[in-house]
Amino acid sequence: MKKGQNLYRVDAHVLRQGREYRRRERFTGTKAQAEERYLQLKKELREGGNALCSLTVAETFGEVLRFYLDRNDVGRSLPIFNKLMADLGNVPLPFLGERFDKYFQLLKDSVGRWTGKKIKNGTLNRYLAWSKAALNFAIRYGVIKENPIQQFKKLKEIPRDMVLMDIDRQRLLNVIDRAAPHLGMVVRFAFQVPCRKSELVNMTKDDLDLFNNVIRVRNGETKNGEGVWKPIPPDMRNYFRSIPAESNFLFYRQDKMGYHCLGDFKNAWRNCLKIAGIKGFRFHDTRHCAASRLIDNGTPEQVVMTIAGWKTNMLRVYYHREPKKTLELVRFSPDLGHFLDTPKAETL
Repeated sequence: MKKGQNLYRVDAHVLRQGREYRRRERFTGTKAQAEERYLQLKKELREGGNALCSLTVAETFGEVLRFYLDRNDVGRSLPIFNKLMADLGNVPLPFLGERFDKYFQLLKDSVGRWTGKKIKNGTLNRYLAWSKAALNFAIRYGVIKENPIQQFKKLKEIPRDMVLMDIDRQRLLNVIDRAAPHLGMVVRFAFQVPCRKSELVNMTKDDLDLFNNVIRVRNGETKNGEGVWKPIPPDMRNYFRSIPAESNFLFYRQDKMGYHCLGDFKNAWRNCLKIAGIKGFRFHDTRHCAASRLIDNGTPEQVVMTIAGWKTNMLRVYYHREPKKTLELVRFSPDLGHFLDTPKAETL
């Protein structure tokens, strides 16, 4: 499965002696090389060449984590697995419950490497969720018998409430046009249509339907794995009609070598935020802005959920109406004035 320019996710699985063995990994190269790697992985799985494929019983948490990693693509969550491996990899499974409890408490009191602030519950819950996923996966394959941390409950998360006012949004766009012009259009699109960064940077001309003014995000490229259509805002239709023929990507950067995928533009984004004097705003927060503006403009909630690719009502998390917009919805009873004007009864 293609994930970006010369980037593929190779997913191979076979049945051997009644048991399924699977390997997932990210591969950089041409499509032909990715297909060759896929066939090589299938051969290794059939022959049992991978040492972990022959793992029948796991004794430590590290063996469980490696068993899981060898068969699943965890994407950008790999640093979490690396930290779990380094901190708890040598812990025997019978003692994992007790050690994990102490470890979780230490994480609560620790601070983020970049922010210098305490780690938020959302991040802590990712450590718990991935640990449970690896252990449950090992149970499913008969490598372990029970999950020693199954009783741990995720922490309560406070949804991010980060929406830019119009003046801040325009100031940020002005800075981007000067400091990182290659991000101008992708940011304008993200402020109007709820999308993930990975969806935006992987959009190609094959996904563009100018007749219906929509863009297709294909199966496997969204978080829930299902495809979705994204509408093209009216003020951006001319942009999509004028994309250079040499560019295969809808949002691109250009240099002397040609047109390229935007990739992960984290550094350029942070630099623009710094120049604009905006703190704590992530690119992912544009989903909050886009969803809120669509609702405020009268788009039905179910339509917004469909565009965003949400199966559950994520608007409870992503929708933030502007305070003034909320006050405009206040309707007082027309009879209230009548009661106020009624003279008081005379005292006998």
